[in-house]
Amino acid sequence: MTETTASVGTRRPADLDDDLLAALGDAGDRWLRSRHPYRPTVRTARRGDRPVAAVLTTRRPNTLAVKIAAYWAIDDSAGSDLVEGLIRESVAAGDAAVKWELATDEPVPPFAARLGFTELTPPYDSASGTRGVRGLVRWLRAEPTMEPPYYAQTTEFTCGAVAALLATEAAGEAGFGHGGTAGRDREITFWRAASNYPACEPIGLAVALQRESAAGVVEVHLDHDGPVLLESFGDGFDHAFRAELQAESLRQAGAMGLTVGRDRVAISEIEHRVMGGSLALLLIDEGPMHDGQAVPHWVLAHHAADGVIVIQDPWITAEEGESWVDTHLLPIGSEIVDRMTAWGAAGYRGVIFLERSAG
Repeated sequence: MTETTASVGTRRPADLDDDLLAALGDAGDRWLRSRHPYRPTVRTARRGDRPVAAVLTTRRPNTLAVKIAAYWAIDDSAGSDLVEGLIRESVAAGDAAVKWELATDEPVPPFAARLGFTELTPPYDSASGTRGVRGLVRWLRAEPTMEPPYYAQTTEFTCGAVAALLATEAAGEAGFGHGGTAGRDREITFWRAASNYPACEPIGLAVALQRESAAGVVEVHLDHDGPVLLESFGDGFDHAFRAELQAESLRQAGAMGLTVGRDRVAISEIEHRVMGGSLALLLIDEGPMHDGQAVPHWVLAHHAADGVIVIQDPWITAEEGESWVDTHLLPIGSEIVDRMTAWGAAGYRGVIFLERSAG
């Protein structure tokens, strides 16, 4: 049996092998959809000239996970050999995980458990990309010791609120899993409490998180003295009223006794504290993960080991084939996290730590 690997481009993979497309039949639509810019690649195993197994893989740029987005095989032996080859390739590439996305009614191939794949806990029903899909993962290194919950932001501006609520739930508090209100109600209500309209700046988000967290201890670090995340608002009213809100958040932080550090937190400290059980909300530039323009974004770091930081990313690019399988338990090299955790021309860094109280 021979294997071939072919990139299918960054848009619709119209150049899939004709023989494979014919073998896929009606299932070919899943292989033909646009998956820009997530590196869609087809690996095909053949016996003679006939395709007998294939996987379509994708990955976010600058991350350490590859995802099987589609799978086909004429028998388990052919499929197992091909997936084993993908695992070996991923190990050699330094990846931390191989993920596998399946439709909820799609059976898991019987060899998956033998190859080390385990089922991921389903997410909360939230944004597009959380429905109709199940997920598996095969850890190659940096396996998390816990699996936090996953909820996807339902708007373009509630990433900070979602990351904060996921942090409280990971710490054993309310989050999205308790409290008697629907997930979206929790998302929007928290965002309104933390928002600088529309972004959540670090100090305001930390104040809202401390109020939400009954048992946790919050501290925020921002190596910038003036207002932040206002680069697009000029010098008029839109800038001034948001700057006033940030000044009020700083006042409230002081009144609450919340630690506000003006130091630049090193990536080594983030790693060390997360290794020790802390949760870290990181203000990042998400552009490097999407080959796109710079956009400020909040993610939750909850595990670190072996030069890898594992995050929950609330954002799913569902229209380009992403699902919660991509953004739940997403491993990224610490040097990439270091580069992404900076925003604006000044490259300031916003980090919020949530520590469980001793009691």
